Formats: sequence, C-alpha cells, structure tokens
Amino acid sequence: MKSDELKPYRFPPLTSADYLAEEYVAPPLPVDNDSLLDEAKQAGFQQGLIEGRAKGIEQGFAEGRQQGYDEGRATGLTTSKALFEEASLPIDTLMQTLNDFYARAEHQQREATLALVTRIAGLVIQQEIATRPELLLSWIDDKLAQEQLQGSAFSVRVCEADFQAIETLAPEKVAEWRLLAQAHLTRGECIIDTEQQHFDLGCQQRLDTCLSTLAQSLNTSDPVA
Repeated sequence: MKSDELKPYRFPPLTSADYLAEEYVAPPLPVDNDSLLDEAKQAGFQQGLIEGRAKGIEQGFAEGRQQGYDEGRATGLTTSKALFEEASLPIDTLMQTLNDFYARAEHQQREATLALVTRIAGLVIQQEIATRPELLLSWIDDKLAQEQLQGSAFSVRVCEADFQAIETLAPEKVAEWRLLAQAHLTRGECIIDTEQQHFDLGCQQRLDTCLSTLAQSLNTSDPVA
C-alpha cells in the first residue's frame, strides 16, 4: 500500500449531542411522600363518595320502592274492602228483608197450626164425651180417690148436657157428688169444689195444658216475638 492512499481517522468530539444523549442520565427528582399520600386519599375519597352515593341511591330506591308497594297495597286493600262493603250493602239489606219475611210467615203458620189443632182437639173431646159419658165419670172417680175426698164435703159442677148423661148413666152419683148443672160450662168441663180449694179436671184444662206444651215446642226456634 502506498503512503498516499492512507486517510487519517478523526474521533468524534466529546461534546456532541449524540454522545451526550447516549451517555448522560438525569438524576431522580426528590419525592414528596406526604403530598402523594394526600393525593391518594383525595382520590380514594372521591371514588368512595361516588360509589357510596350510587350504592345509597340504589338502596334508597329499593327501600322506597318496597315502602311504596306496602303502602299502596294497604291502601288498595282498604279501598277495595270499602267498595265491596258498599256494593254488598243492598244485597245484605235484601237478604235481611227476605229472612224477616220468612220468619214472619213461619210464625204465622205456626200460630195457624196451633189454632187449628186447638179447634179440632176441642171438637174431638166434646164429641168423645158426648158419645162416651162414662169417661167423665171415670175422671171424677179417679180425682176423688187421688185427693181422698170420699167422706168429705164437696160438690161437682158440670154442664147441663153432662149432668143429664151422668144422671142417666149413674143416677146415684147426683146425690153422692152433690152434682150441679151449670149453663156456662161446656161439655167435658168438670170442677170439684171443697171447703179448701177447687179442682179443675175438665177437658178444657187438660187441653190447655197440652196446647201450652205444644206452643212452647213450636216457638222454641221462633225468632219472632
């Protein structure tokens, strides 16, 4: 190689921009820990405030919705009950009217039945005594024996038709019983008078007792006074 062909090498200057950019490292800046902590607290506070507000709104909405549902349901039930009672009032009035009508009709029917039974029983007894006067004789004898009146002072009152029947059937009883005929008595009526009291053993008295028991039985479930 010839000497005139060699070229000198030049090193880059130490102050060049490329060299400085590659070799120079800036020292770290000082850190303020208290400032960073405050910033972190503030950021956390803001985030917690946002999340808490959202959570509170959601919870408040749910509780308010449930409270509104409960109050609305209670109001709806009260209103519907009032409307139902108002609507059913005419029906209740009608039912009460019908019940009263049926009760009165049943009461009148019972009274009519009792009156009919009374009339029929009275006619039957009168007819029985008229055709069988010995029944009245038997009743009087039984009562005298029951009260032990034989030998005592007493008298017997009957109607005129029964007096004639006894006089025909057992004439001795007229004097023995001091038998008296009274026009106001009906057939089957008989009253025994003593010095102390009176015994009514006629058919009407027995009939009244039976009919009174029948009337009580019929009126046991009668709601009409």
